[in-house]
Amino acid sequence: MKQEKYVFHKAMRIFLCFSIVFLVSSCEDPFEFELPEANSIPDTIFPEANFSYASTLEDFRTVKFTNLSTESVIYAWDFGGGNTSTAKDPVYTFEQGEGTYPVTLTASDANGVSSTITVDVEVVEGPFQPIILEAGFEDNTLPDGSGDGRDSWRNSDLGGVIQITGSPVQFGTQGAKLPNDESRIGYQEIAVEANTNYDLRFWYTMLDNAADPWITVSVLGVTEFGPFPDRESTAAGTLASVTVNDTEDPSAYVEQKLSFNSGENTVVAIYFFNGPVEARLDNFSIDIGAEGAVPPSAGFNVEQSESNYLEYAFSNTSTNATSYEWDFGDGNTSTEESPTHVYASADEYTVTLTASSEFGLSTTFSKTINILAPVTAGFTFQVDPDDYRSYSFTDASEGAVMLLWEFGDGYQFTGMNPTHTYDEDGEYTVTLTAYSETGNTDVATEKLVVAQGFVVQVLNGTFDEFTNNTSDNADAWDMTPNSTVVDNDGNEVPSPYRELWNNSDLNNYIDATYCTNEQPNSTSDGAFENGSKTRGAKFSASCRRLYQVVQVEQGVEYTFSIDTRSEAEGINTEVFILNTEITTEAGIDASKTDPAIDAYYDITNDFNTDKSMFTTTTFTFTASSNKVVIYARALNAVDSSNEVFLDNVKIVENE
Repeated sequence: MKQEKYVFHKAMRIFLCFSIVFLVSSCEDPFEFELPEANSIPDTIFPEANFSYASTLEDFRTVKFTNLSTESVIYAWDFGGGNTSTAKDPVYTFEQGEGTYPVTLTASDANGVSSTITVDVEVVEGPFQPIILEAGFEDNTLPDGSGDGRDSWRNSDLGGVIQITGSPVQFGTQGAKLPNDESRIGYQEIAVEANTNYDLRFWYTMLDNAADPWITVSVLGVTEFGPFPDRESTAAGTLASVTVNDTEDPSAYVEQKLSFNSGENTVVAIYFFNGPVEARLDNFSIDIGAEGAVPPSAGFNVEQSESNYLEYAFSNTSTNATSYEWDFGDGNTSTEESPTHVYASADEYTVTLTASSEFGLSTTFSKTINILAPVTAGFTFQVDPDDYRSYSFTDASEGAVMLLWEFGDGYQFTGMNPTHTYDEDGEYTVTLTAYSETGNTDVATEKLVVAQGFVVQVLNGTFDEFTNNTSDNADAWDMTPNSTVVDNDGNEVPSPYRELWNNSDLNNYIDATYCTNEQPNSTSDGAFENGSKTRGAKFSASCRRLYQVVQVEQGVEYTFSIDTRSEAEGINTEVFILNTEITTEAGIDASKTDPAIDAYYDITNDFNTDKSMFTTTTFTFTASSNKVVIYARALNAVDSSNEVFLDNVKIVENE
């Protein structure tokens, strides 16, 4: 009601002031407050006060308060006895020592709307309460009010930084996301008290489309075993570990607890990583555990034999256990720590491990394995010397009982070693799908350029190559390509781009002028094809660029095309066709008719919030040399709210 009265009185004040203007033609300082901007909406989200607290390691009487309030900018703390603070995250010492102290926080927004909460703070001399930073992966939750939700979870020696997701989440508005390429990890060191039991809790979920879905969360003893230079070194320093794999409902989070004893460590690390499944984690917390023995954690990995597809090796990853009971799901069991088992037939089996400690405590962990005979697809090809449109294909697959050939022009063939004649010149992708005796499949592809003369080849213009490691997926558009890439079979191979260009001078210029990563992002939000999204590139910072050197014929006219979509209005994408490799952008910034430019196009019409709607832009140019550089940028695409997505880059000779 107060809010309604305030709005009414303000409206009356404005109305009276306008009336005076018309009567006396003057009104000094007519508005006590500025009017809202055009298209603004009322503030209907009000503050909600909340906080957590923890004693410091140096003195249990000194308590650090962590502000968890929302929609607030002003804070008033009351610690009792006339002691107050206006800091966002204050530290206060209760000089009287052990006891229960009611602490009140009033959180207010800029409009003066407030919320108040009182919490009985327990101050006791006992085990130190550890603090996890950015425990919910929310922005601006570090003690100084900064942080992007993941700054406290980085360790480049062990893997790439986690991604952030907005849906689904268990707490707040953000969570941690691990893509299915197994390249990213979370790592955070926290202070603990030695020889103390703790319970680490977290929430997780994962997609249900993976053959072997799992997430592992470990606690590492940093004081005893750190630092950890690589992933292999973490195994010896693991104090406790739990592997989870519930995929029943990918939209709902599941809570998990991991108990551990800190041993001789005063610093431990929370370390999490995933298997070949897209996964999410949220809302980590840690509490002092109950005294006594800590229960073991059960876990294992599975590896299929290369020589016998019915044989599996089980690698035990359990912690704090001394005995093991295996149930292989086919009536057979084992008490070995890491057994090998041969199944009688291909089928789906649930393998269960029960890990027990010397104190009689036990836990179980299960995985389902679907036995499939392995198969590897592969082929070679040759062009007919008398007919450049005719090709012969030779199968090089292993373990295949059936082969399906797709020649990229709508024609297919089932069987061994076909020949095929194309009706028209063009670029075609030949796909071979090999099937094993149990229905397992593997796919091999080769790109053919069917032409009697010269054909321009844009490398990975569809962004669908080298997707096993998504960072390599955009390497064809990096001005300083990596020396190796990971192919779609998971093998590290020499980069096909590094020998063609490596413009470190321009890279250094962009680092100094804009930001420090000019390679475009690889994204799953590419243009739609046959109703499904494909991979594409993304600009999410002002330094991102498309860069590729392409061979052409001097004096020939070509048509360039690209599909783009910007997520905010006014975010334009500039496309340059350069006739030389530049070392700075000074020339092209000064003039779009710079001698280095064969063509320039400013894309301003591709804003669309519909992820399926890309805009195709085409323009013609005449090559002034025998090579061109495709160069694109979006200087106003500075963060995730105004990204630009790009796909299907092509150059075709005009007839």
